[in-house]
Amino acid sequence: MEISILNTTKLKNVPSGSGLVKRDNLYYVIGDDSPYLFTLDTNFSLISKTLLIDTAPHLNERIIKSEKPDFESLELISKNEMVAFGSGSKSPERDAFIRILLEEDIQIERYQITDFYNHLKTLPLFQDSELNIEVVAFQDEQLFLFNRKKNLILTFNYLNLLAYFKGETDFPVHDITEFSLPKIKGIEAGFSGATTLKNQSKIIFTASVEDTNNAYDDGEILGSFIGMINIKNHKVESVYSYCAIPNTAEKLKVESVTIEEEISLGKTKVLLISDDDLGNSTLIESMLLW
Repeated sequence: MEISILNTTKLKNVPSGSGLVKRDNLYYVIGDDSPYLFTLDTNFSLISKTLLIDTAPHLNERIIKSEKPDFESLELISKNEMVAFGSGSKSPERDAFIRILLEEDIQIERYQITDFYNHLKTLPLFQDSELNIEVVAFQDEQLFLFNRKKNLILTFNYLNLLAYFKGETDFPVHDITEFSLPKIKGIEAGFSGATTLKNQSKIIFTASVEDTNNAYDDGEILGSFIGMINIKNHKVESVYSYCAIPNTAEKLKVESVTIEEEISLGKTKVLLISDDDLGNSTLIESMLLW
Protein backbone atom coordinates (compact mmCIF):
# COMPACT_ATOMS: atom_id res chain seq x y z
CA MET A 1 0.00 0.00 0.00
CA GLU A 2 1.19 3.53 -0.75
CA ILE A 3 -0.30 7.01 -0.65
CA SER A 4 0.80 10.16 -2.44
CA ILE A 5 -0.36 13.68 -1.60
CA LEU A 6 -1.74 15.60 -4.58
CA ASN A 7 -2.79 18.89 -3.00
CA THR A 8 -3.52 20.55 0.34
CA THR A 9 -6.07 23.25 1.18
CA LYS A 10 -6.33 25.22 4.40
CA LEU A 11 -9.98 25.62 5.35
CA LYS A 12 -11.29 29.00 6.39
CA ASN A 13 -13.93 29.30 9.10
CA VAL A 14 -13.97 25.54 9.78
CA PRO A 15 -12.20 24.87 13.08
CA SER A 16 -10.61 21.64 14.33
CA GLY A 17 -11.74 19.38 11.48
CA SER A 18 -12.47 15.87 12.79
CA GLY A 19 -15.07 14.29 10.49
CA LEU A 20 -15.48 14.45 6.72
CA VAL A 21 -18.05 13.09 4.23
CA LYS A 22 -18.47 13.59 0.49
CA ARG A 23 -22.03 13.41 -0.89
CA ASP A 24 -22.52 14.13 -4.57
CA ASN A 25 -20.84 17.52 -5.14
CA LEU A 26 -20.89 18.62 -1.53
CA TYR A 27 -18.58 18.01 1.41
CA TYR A 28 -19.69 17.92 5.05
CA VAL A 29 -17.28 18.60 7.90
CA ILE A 30 -17.51 18.54 11.68
CA GLY A 31 -14.99 19.83 14.20
CA ASP A 32 -14.32 18.35 17.62
CA ASP A 33 -14.80 21.70 19.36
CA SER A 34 -17.52 23.12 17.12
CA PRO A 35 -21.32 22.85 17.43
CA TYR A 36 -21.82 23.04 13.65
CA LEU A 37 -22.05 20.83 10.59
CA PHE A 38 -20.23 22.73 7.81
CA THR A 39 -21.19 22.32 4.14
CA LEU A 40 -18.54 23.00 1.49
CA ASP A 41 -18.72 23.22 -2.30
CA THR A 42 -16.38 21.58 -4.82
CA ASN A 43 -13.86 24.37 -4.29
CA PHE A 44 -13.89 23.62 -0.53
CA SER A 45 -15.52 26.98 0.15
CA LEU A 46 -18.00 27.22 3.03
CA ILE A 47 -21.57 27.59 1.80
CA SER A 48 -23.58 26.92 4.97
CA LYS A 49 -23.43 25.68 8.54
CA THR A 50 -26.05 23.90 10.62
CA LEU A 51 -26.21 23.83 14.40
CA LEU A 52 -25.92 20.23 15.60
CA ILE A 53 -26.24 20.75 19.32
CA ASP A 54 -27.09 23.49 21.80
CA THR A 55 -24.00 24.25 23.83
CA ALA A 56 -22.45 26.70 26.21
CA PRO A 57 -21.40 30.03 24.64
CA HIS A 58 -18.46 29.67 22.27
CA LEU A 59 -15.78 32.06 21.03
CA ASN A 60 -14.79 32.28 17.36
CA GLU A 61 -16.81 29.13 16.54
CA ARG A 62 -14.89 27.05 19.12
CA ILE A 63 -16.24 25.64 22.40
CA ILE A 64 -13.99 25.47 25.45
CA LYS A 65 -12.51 22.02 25.99
CA SER A 66 -14.43 21.21 29.18
CA GLU A 67 -17.79 21.88 27.48
CA LYS A 68 -17.30 20.64 23.92
CA PRO A 69 -19.36 17.71 22.56
CA ASP A 70 -16.16 16.36 20.94
CA PHE A 71 -17.68 15.34 17.62
CA GLU A 72 -15.01 13.06 16.15
CA SER A 73 -16.93 10.84 13.72
CA LEU A 74 -19.19 11.46 10.75
CA GLU A 75 -20.43 8.98 8.14
CA LEU A 76 -22.98 8.70 5.34
CA ILE A 77 -25.62 6.03 5.97
CA SER A 78 -27.58 6.61 2.77
CA LYS A 79 -27.93 9.35 0.21
CA ASN A 80 -30.20 11.22 2.61
CA GLU A 81 -28.80 10.33 6.03
CA MET A 82 -25.60 10.89 8.00
CA VAL A 83 -24.68 10.19 11.61
CA ALA A 84 -22.23 11.78 14.04
CA PHE A 85 -21.07 10.65 17.48
CA GLY A 86 -19.55 12.49 20.40
CA SER A 87 -16.48 10.68 21.68
CA GLY A 88 -17.86 9.74 25.12
CA SER A 89 -14.49 10.60 26.68
CA LYS A 90 -16.19 13.01 29.14
CA SER A 91 -19.71 12.45 30.44
CA PRO A 92 -22.32 13.79 29.87
CA GLU A 93 -20.95 16.54 27.59
CA ARG A 94 -19.59 14.11 25.00
CA ASP A 95 -22.37 11.51 25.11
CA ALA A 96 -24.18 12.58 21.94
CA PHE A 97 -25.51 10.81 18.86
CA ILE A 98 -26.70 13.00 16.02
CA ARG A 99 -28.82 11.76 13.14
CA ILE A 100 -28.69 14.14 10.17
CA LEU A 101 -31.46 13.85 7.57
CA LEU A 102 -30.47 15.45 4.26
CA GLU A 103 -33.82 16.43 2.84
CA GLU A 104 -34.52 19.78 1.15
CA ASP A 105 -33.63 21.30 4.49
CA ILE A 106 -31.21 19.57 6.83
CA GLN A 107 -33.09 18.03 9.77
CA ILE A 108 -31.34 17.12 13.02
CA GLU A 109 -32.29 14.39 15.51
CA ARG A 110 -30.39 14.53 18.81
CA TYR A 111 -29.95 11.66 21.29
CA GLN A 112 -28.22 11.56 24.67
CA ILE A 113 -26.47 8.16 24.75
CA THR A 114 -24.88 8.10 28.21
CA ASP A 115 -26.49 4.72 28.94
CA PHE A 116 -25.02 3.28 25.73
CA TYR A 117 -21.52 4.51 26.54
CA ASN A 118 -21.81 3.31 30.13
CA HIS A 119 -22.76 -0.14 28.80
CA LEU A 120 -19.71 -0.18 26.52
CA LYS A 121 -17.48 0.53 29.52
CA THR A 122 -18.70 -2.69 31.16
CA LEU A 123 -17.62 -4.89 28.24
CA PRO A 124 -14.57 -7.07 29.01
CA LEU A 125 -12.32 -5.50 26.36
CA PHE A 126 -12.98 -2.05 27.86
CA GLN A 127 -11.94 -3.04 31.37
CA ASP A 128 -8.37 -1.75 30.89
CA SER A 129 -9.22 0.91 28.32
CA GLU A 130 -10.62 4.41 28.03
CA LEU A 131 -13.81 5.03 26.09
CA ASN A 132 -13.04 7.32 23.16
CA ILE A 133 -15.22 6.78 20.08
CA GLU A 134 -13.32 8.49 17.27
CA VAL A 135 -14.68 6.90 14.12
CA VAL A 136 -17.84 5.60 12.51
CA ALA A 137 -18.13 3.70 9.20
CA PHE A 138 -21.08 2.01 7.51
CA GLN A 139 -21.67 -0.72 4.92
CA ASP A 140 -24.50 -3.19 4.21
CA GLU A 141 -26.62 -2.21 7.24
CA GLN A 142 -23.63 -2.61 9.59
CA LEU A 143 -22.33 0.31 11.64
CA PHE A 144 -18.69 0.13 12.72
CA LEU A 145 -17.67 2.19 15.77
CA PHE A 146 -13.94 2.62 16.37
CA ASN A 147 -12.50 3.24 19.82
CA ARG A 148 -9.11 4.92 20.06
CA LYS A 149 -6.52 3.46 22.47
CA LYS A 150 -7.45 0.71 23.13
CA ASN A 151 -8.00 0.27 19.41
CA LEU A 152 -11.33 -1.55 19.11
CA ILE A 153 -13.97 -1.85 16.40
CA LEU A 154 -17.54 -2.55 17.51
CA THR A 155 -19.99 -3.79 14.88
CA PHE A 156 -23.74 -3.22 15.21
CA ASN A 157 -26.70 -3.59 12.91
CA TYR A 158 -27.51 0.08 12.38
CA LEU A 159 -31.30 -0.18 12.54
CA ASN A 160 -31.10 -2.21 15.77
CA LEU A 161 -28.75 0.36 17.30
CA LEU A 162 -31.00 3.23 16.22
CA ALA A 163 -33.99 1.46 17.78
CA TYR A 164 -31.98 1.16 21.03
CA PHE A 165 -31.16 4.87 21.00
CA LYS A 166 -34.89 5.56 20.57
CA GLY A 167 -35.70 3.40 23.60
CA GLU A 168 -37.51 0.77 21.54
CA THR A 169 -35.31 -2.25 22.28
CA ASP A 170 -32.62 -3.60 24.58
CA PHE A 171 -28.88 -3.21 24.07
CA PRO A 172 -28.30 -4.80 20.65
CA VAL A 173 -26.18 -7.79 19.72
CA HIS A 174 -22.71 -6.71 18.61
CA ASP A 175 -19.28 -7.92 17.62
CA ILE A 176 -16.00 -6.45 18.91
CA THR A 177 -12.45 -6.81 17.54
CA GLU A 178 -9.19 -5.53 19.01
CA PHE A 179 -6.34 -4.20 16.87
CA SER A 180 -2.67 -3.44 17.44
CA LEU A 181 -1.67 -0.51 15.22
CA PRO A 182 1.80 0.66 14.10
CA LYS A 183 3.94 2.90 16.29
CA ILE A 184 6.00 6.05 16.02
CA LYS A 185 8.74 6.56 18.63
CA GLY A 186 7.28 3.60 20.51
CA ILE A 187 3.78 5.14 20.74
CA GLU A 188 0.95 3.15 19.17
CA ALA A 189 -1.29 4.94 16.70
CA GLY A 190 -4.96 5.34 17.52
CA PHE A 191 -7.90 5.08 15.14
CA SER A 192 -8.89 8.54 13.87
CA GLY A 193 -11.07 8.13 10.78
CA ALA A 194 -12.65 5.62 8.40
CA THR A 195 -15.05 5.04 5.57
CA THR A 196 -15.99 2.10 3.34
CA LEU A 197 -15.47 1.45 -0.34
CA LYS A 198 -18.67 1.24 -2.35
CA ASN A 199 -17.47 -1.46 -4.76
CA GLN A 200 -15.57 -3.69 -2.33
CA SER A 201 -16.11 -5.02 1.20
CA LYS A 202 -13.30 -2.96 2.68
CA ILE A 203 -12.82 -0.22 5.25
CA ILE A 204 -10.23 2.49 4.63
CA PHE A 205 -9.09 3.85 7.99
CA THR A 206 -6.70 6.49 9.30
CA ALA A 207 -4.78 6.42 12.55
CA SER A 208 -2.68 9.13 14.18
CA VAL A 209 -0.01 9.31 16.86
CA GLU A 210 0.13 11.88 19.64
CA ASP A 211 2.49 11.91 22.59
CA THR A 212 -0.20 11.75 25.27
CA ASN A 213 -1.20 9.08 27.77
CA ASN A 214 -4.97 9.62 27.91
CA ALA A 215 -8.05 10.27 25.78
CA TYR A 216 -8.66 13.81 27.07
CA ASP A 217 -5.39 15.71 26.70
CA ASP A 218 -3.68 16.61 23.44
CA GLY A 219 0.00 15.87 22.92
CA GLU A 220 2.78 16.47 20.42
CA ILE A 221 1.68 15.36 16.94
CA LEU A 222 4.04 12.66 15.61
CA GLY A 223 2.35 11.55 12.38
CA SER A 224 -0.39 9.46 10.80
CA PHE A 225 -1.12 6.24 8.90
CA ILE A 226 -3.71 5.05 6.41
CA GLY A 227 -4.80 1.44 6.17
CA MET A 228 -7.37 -1.05 4.94
CA ILE A 229 -9.44 -3.73 6.69
CA ASN A 230 -11.52 -6.40 4.94
CA ILE A 231 -15.15 -7.03 5.89
CA LYS A 232 -16.35 -10.63 5.71
CA ASN A 233 -19.82 -11.84 6.66
CA HIS A 234 -20.60 -8.40 8.10
CA LYS A 235 -17.57 -8.59 10.45
CA VAL A 236 -14.18 -6.93 10.30
CA GLU A 237 -11.14 -9.13 9.86
CA SER A 238 -8.36 -8.64 12.39
CA VAL A 239 -5.54 -8.31 9.83
CA TYR A 240 -4.94 -5.09 7.90
CA SER A 241 -2.54 -3.41 5.49
CA TYR A 242 -1.21 0.11 5.98
CA CYS A 243 1.36 2.74 5.09
CA ALA A 244 2.54 6.02 6.59
CA ILE A 245 0.99 9.26 5.36
CA PRO A 246 3.85 11.57 4.35
CA ASN A 247 4.04 14.75 6.41
CA THR A 248 3.78 18.08 4.63
CA ALA A 249 5.44 21.20 6.01
CA GLU A 250 4.00 20.15 9.35
CA LYS A 251 3.40 16.80 10.99
CA LEU A 252 -0.11 15.65 10.17
CA LYS A 253 -2.74 14.50 12.61
CA VAL A 254 -5.17 13.05 10.10
CA GLU A 255 -8.66 12.92 11.59
CA SER A 256 -10.91 11.54 8.85
CA VAL A 257 -11.10 10.19 5.30
CA THR A 258 -13.73 10.15 2.57
CA ILE A 259 -13.75 8.67 -0.93
CA GLU A 260 -13.36 11.06 -3.85
CA GLU A 261 -13.33 8.43 -6.60
CA GLU A 262 -12.87 4.68 -6.84
CA ILE A 263 -10.78 4.79 -10.01
CA SER A 264 -10.04 1.09 -10.42
CA LEU A 265 -9.43 -2.03 -8.35
CA GLY A 266 -6.54 -1.05 -6.10
CA LYS A 267 -6.59 2.67 -6.95
CA THR A 268 -8.76 5.19 -5.11
CA LYS A 269 -8.60 8.95 -4.74
CA VAL A 270 -9.26 9.92 -1.14
CA LEU A 271 -9.69 13.18 0.72
CA LEU A 272 -8.27 13.50 4.23
CA ILE A 273 -8.77 16.16 6.86
CA SER A 274 -6.21 17.05 9.52
CA ASP A 275 -6.34 19.12 12.69
CA ASP A 276 -3.27 20.79 14.22
CA ASP A 277 -4.82 21.09 17.73
CA LEU A 278 -4.70 24.88 17.35
CA GLY A 279 -8.06 25.14 15.62
CA ASN A 280 -6.80 24.94 12.02
CA SER A 281 -8.14 22.41 9.49
CA THR A 282 -6.44 21.19 6.31
CA LEU A 283 -7.88 19.11 3.47
CA ILE A 284 -5.42 16.73 1.80
CA GLU A 285 -6.23 15.32 -1.65
CA SER A 286 -4.39 12.01 -2.05
CA MET A 287 -4.09 8.93 -4.24
CA LEU A 288 -4.15 5.54 -2.50
CA LEU A 289 -2.75 2.44 -4.21
CA TRP A 290 -2.75 -1.15 -2.95
